[in-house]
Amino acid sequence: MDTTRIVSKEPGEVQSVIKTLRILEALAEHDKITLTDLADLVGGHKSTVYRFMCTLIEQGYAKRDDSDLYSPTLKLFQIGMCTYSRIDLVNQAMPTLKRMAFLSEETVHLAMESDGQLVYLHKIESSHSLRVSMQSRIGSSAPEYCTGVGKILLAWASADDLEQYMSKCPFLRFTPRTICNRLDLENELNQIRERGYCFDDEEHENGVRCVAAPIRDYYGNVIASVSISGPTVRLDDNRMASLVDLVVVSAREISQSLGWIKK
Repeated sequence: MDTTRIVSKEPGEVQSVIKTLRILEALAEHDKITLTDLADLVGGHKSTVYRFMCTLIEQGYAKRDDSDLYSPTLKLFQIGMCTYSRIDLVNQAMPTLKRMAFLSEETVHLAMESDGQLVYLHKIESSHSLRVSMQSRIGSSAPEYCTGVGKILLAWASADDLEQYMSKCPFLRFTPRTICNRLDLENELNQIRERGYCFDDEEHENGVRCVAAPIRDYYGNVIASVSISGPTVRLDDNRMASLVDLVVVSAREISQSLGWIKK
């Protein structure tokens, strides 16, 4: 397939994106570079590349020194580190997840948000012969507002992302304990941020309770969550309280494996 021919037929907006990516790649390969050399590398006119560079500088992706030499900023590195953390998350978390499952003998979940949805990255089933049939599956999704791992992600979401979620959330009732309005959810999220962990008390599935805590990346951003779940017949209030330390410490351990250092 002749990809060059396909690219040449793309609209101007796509061509601009391609040009921007080429400039970023060229910047990443050079410590400092002149506008002339940059234009030669990406195959564009100096005036066009200059306009692109002005935008990249304005957005914080590049800088120009007193000698008119261009270089990338750490913003590219930050994006790369966040992406790397997500790709490597399951592998980094696996030893801790296995230990959580062994010590608790209950079901362990690892989840993150992707494209506005909660996604289960990994699940280890309880070792007990008596277990509830949970809806969670690796790769499947679930509502954030009524699951432990989901409420953790909402609690530390940006203000804009949280507002967008709240404005679109249908607040469907899954059980008699499901949080079904914005005010109650906002109050719950405030409490979660204060505690540093959260509970799911039969809010998504009848007969299922869980304890969840946040996982942070290199920069301290909450990128995922981990939980221990089980049937209410085993996870009474005392048992739930006893699992908090295991979940919180485990989440901190995974975070540290991703490069996070608690201040």
